[in-house]
Amino acid sequence: MSLAIHDLTVRFGDTVAIDRVTLELTLGEVLAVVGPSGSGKSTLLRAIAGLECYTGSVRWAGDDLAAVPTHQRGFALMFQEGQLFTHLDVAANVAYGMGVRDTGPRVAQLLNLVGLHGFEKRRVTDLSGGEQQRVALARALAVSPRMLLLDEPLSSLDRELRQRLALDLREILANTHTTAIMVTHDQNEAAVVADRVAVMDTGRILQVGTMTELRANPASDRVAKFLGSA
Repeated sequence: MSLAIHDLTVRFGDTVAIDRVTLELTLGEVLAVVGPSGSGKSTLLRAIAGLECYTGSVRWAGDDLAAVPTHQRGFALMFQEGQLFTHLDVAANVAYGMGVRDTGPRVAQLLNLVGLHGFEKRRVTDLSGGEQQRVALARALAVSPRMLLLDEPLSSLDRELRQRLALDLREILANTHTTAIMVTHDQNEAAVVADRVAVMDTGRILQVGTMTELRANPASDRVAKFLGSA
C-alpha cells in the first residue's frame, strides 16, 4: 500500500470532526470521498496533508508521517479555487515551486498534458474558469507529487464544463500514474474520476467501493439515502 490511514481522528475542542477513519490506497489509485456538506471530507484531506492536528496514523510506504511537516510530505494540494498568482503569467504559475532554472520544456509538457498548449505567456486573469483550473492542475503536477489531494476541484464550474473536465482529469491522472484523493459532493463526478469511492458522513467512512458496487449494495440506509437508492 502507498497510503495507509488508521484510526485517524481530528477534534476541534469537544467536536469530533473526523472519527477513527481507516483507509488504504495503492500506488496510482484514485479515491473519491463523497458525502453531504459538513461530513468532514475537507478536514480529512487537510489532516492527510498535515494541516490539521490528529491522532491515529497516516503512513506513506510504511513510514509514519506524524512528525513530517506539510511541505515535506511530498503531497500536492489543489483547491476549489485554483489560487493562481494573478501577477504571474501561466508559465510562471506552473513553474512556481519547481526549483530549477530551465523550466520551459517541463512547463510546455504539462500545459500540453492539460490541454493548454501555447498558453505559456497568457495572463491568468484572461483565462476562463476551466482554463484556470487546468493551470492549477498543471502546477500541482509540476512538482511530481507522491500524492495529489483535490478539494472540490471542479465545483466552481458550470455543470457542462465540470462533466467535460472530469473526463479530462481522469485521463490526466491515469496517464501520469498519479495517486490521488478527491473530495467532491458530485456522485457522477466521483464515478467518472475515481477507481473507488468512499461515502462519508458525520466524520466517519460509511462504505468504500466502486460507485457501481455502492449503488447496487449500499451498506446502510444512510449510504442508500445519500446515493439516492433508498
